[in-house]
Amino acid sequence: MKILAIIQLTFRESFAKKTFIAFMAISTLVHLVFLFALNLDIVDGAEAALSIMGQDTGEVVELERFIRIAESAVAVALFTAGLFMALFATSSLIPSFLDKGNIDLMISKPLSRWQILTGRYLGAVAIVAFNVFYLVVGSWLILSLKTGIWNGGFLLSGFMIVLTFAILFALMTFLSVMVKSGPFALMITYLILFFSPALIQRDQIYALLSSKFYGYLLDGIYHFLPKTAELGQITENLVRGVEISSWLPLWTSLGFGMLMLVCSNLIFARKNF
Repeated sequence: MKILAIIQLTFRESFAKKTFIAFMAISTLVHLVFLFALNLDIVDGAEAALSIMGQDTGEVVELERFIRIAESAVAVALFTAGLFMALFATSSLIPSFLDKGNIDLMISKPLSRWQILTGRYLGAVAIVAFNVFYLVVGSWLILSLKTGIWNGGFLLSGFMIVLTFAILFALMTFLSVMVKSGPFALMITYLILFFSPALIQRDQIYALLSSKFYGYLLDGIYHFLPKTAELGQITENLVRGVEISSWLPLWTSLGFGMLMLVCSNLIFARKNF
């Protein structure tokens, strides 16, 4: 109950900053586009004539393929631009919580240090999860009811996006506890997001390295850090119905997130305020 109270406090702060409302407004706009601007006049059971904003495109599309492409576009946008905005919007939640006055009030309550930090962390994840599933579930229902095609992989992609955010926000929590700087934590997290695709191609980088030591170092960095590029590919494959060749990137990334959260709590428990 104590952790839930901190989660509720985080929600209220997000409402006050209009972050929550901005996310919902964008999601609602997407719903309205699918609901009113996109029309599919079913020609037979498997194909439909496509019209956008009331204008007939003259195209007859395969229904299932079109739905998977549309849902995949939403999932990819959420995984890229959505994660980017979510991390930006939540980057100040931990540092502002640690400001003198705020933290003094919290530690004066009958709360343990781990309850305070974990509640704040879960509050941020809950805010993003609510908005992600508002967009994903709403879009899924609209498209499925219009076409009769119910793609469960699209719903699973929502879980992958929330898990990826939770992993990256665990890193931001650790960095924020260490240096109490939201911009610093955000820049490091963005760096990992941008650097992750390059690590997949590390075999090509080996040829440019002057020593095997740097190759081992690169491998170590790859295996330690969250594998956001692979998580993004898994997310897209879930929507498109493509078989997942390996779930290892998810398990290792979750391990990284748990490690960051445990380290954050250990450091937070020993800090003087």
